[in-house]
Amino acid sequence: MPVPSTRLWLFLTLLAVPTVAVGFFPLLRPVVILLDALVLSLAALDWVLARRVKLEVTRVLPARLQVGVANKVELRVVQRGPHPVLAAVKDDVPAEFDATPEVLSLSLPGHSRQTLEYRASPRHRGRFGFGDVHVRVHGPFGLMSAERTTPQSIVVSVVPDMRGASRLLLSDAALDFVNLGLRQLRRDGRGSEFARLRDYTQGDSVRDVDWKATARRSRPVTRVMEAERSQTVIIALDAGRAMAARVDALSKLDHAVNAALFLAFVAVKNGDRVGLVVFADGVKSYLAPAAGRAQYRRLAEALYDTKPSLTYVDYLSLFKELNTRLAKRSLLCLFTDILDEDQAQGMVEPLRRLARRHVPLCLTVKDAALDALLRTPPTQAEVAYQHAVAAELSLEREAVKRKIGQDGVSLVDVDASQLNLAAVNAYLSIKARGTL
Repeated sequence: MPVPSTRLWLFLTLLAVPTVAVGFFPLLRPVVILLDALVLSLAALDWVLARRVKLEVTRVLPARLQVGVANKVELRVVQRGPHPVLAAVKDDVPAEFDATPEVLSLSLPGHSRQTLEYRASPRHRGRFGFGDVHVRVHGPFGLMSAERTTPQSIVVSVVPDMRGASRLLLSDAALDFVNLGLRQLRRDGRGSEFARLRDYTQGDSVRDVDWKATARRSRPVTRVMEAERSQTVIIALDAGRAMAARVDALSKLDHAVNAALFLAFVAVKNGDRVGLVVFADGVKSYLAPAAGRAQYRRLAEALYDTKPSLTYVDYLSLFKELNTRLAKRSLLCLFTDILDEDQAQGMVEPLRRLARRHVPLCLTVKDAALDALLRTPPTQAEVAYQHAVAAELSLEREAVKRKIGQDGVSLVDVDASQLNLAAVNAYLSIKARGTL
């Protein structure tokens, strides 16, 4: 498909001046016709030369893309002709993706190849289709371009983001992970199982000193305990309408899914049995608790395309389902959102009833927009009204949090960026205390 360049339109605009002058000076007609024919001939030749350029384009994608991550996509271009080529390349990304940059410039000498890169950031999980790759080859005179399409249609999977969680897991900067080893994923503390003996260090409790080993070695020795393994952890994921709200580039549900998978990864590595329940106005799916890597893969598949439902949340149906299915005392990690007093009425009582047999842990994401508004001094009447509404909502949220955090229910309410680490820290703390 021929595409005129800005340079060609400029030439044609300049030729309009002598064309108008022909009406006053007829003798200029042959000159004007000659100039028009010359420009149009050069444009036609430019387009023909651009069409003859031999370019091959291949898209290279990761096996799976991660939601909310700037995934690297490569476009490998091969130039088969002998002459230099200038071109622009645009990939047909899904509408649910943000591509940076959208158009890539290309300059290739004869018989060469080049790899172009751009970043594709999916806004949702699921399966999406990439289209074809469009190439616009510029003619050597800069008057015309020839567009061509390279068939590259493919369907890709967008999965939850585990890259950031993996970095946290390996980071020595996180204080709660200092004693967390990747191989054994064991956290030293007041667990119920003996782990090993080590030399006494400042800060160890006297109650942890092994006096027999101390006497044998003639130096203080501390007994290290670890949390009991093979316990049951149930991840309950709220997929109601409140979880569709967006925080930063992702929905609250996406943040919860990322944190849930991170928590499941740590729990599986720690030897615990992990299960999953997704609920909204009823229980949508249930995965019985099990241990091992295969269970983690099943969890990832179950959460791969979980979407929020624009419905209310029925916590009572969740309580009934878990009460029926769980005979053994379990840690229930509930990822949800807290809004107002009305919601609390349907949420608090089921959690209290669950706390009689199990250990409920409620994990929520703070409303960043609400906090930002409260930190902004009101300077106008409209902003002052919004500030007052935000303050009232914040007070209601705090009241709901106080109601939830009673009768054995633990509550963690953090920013979206901290949810991964906060969920695992809370899990490790409960394990270390021997609450299960």
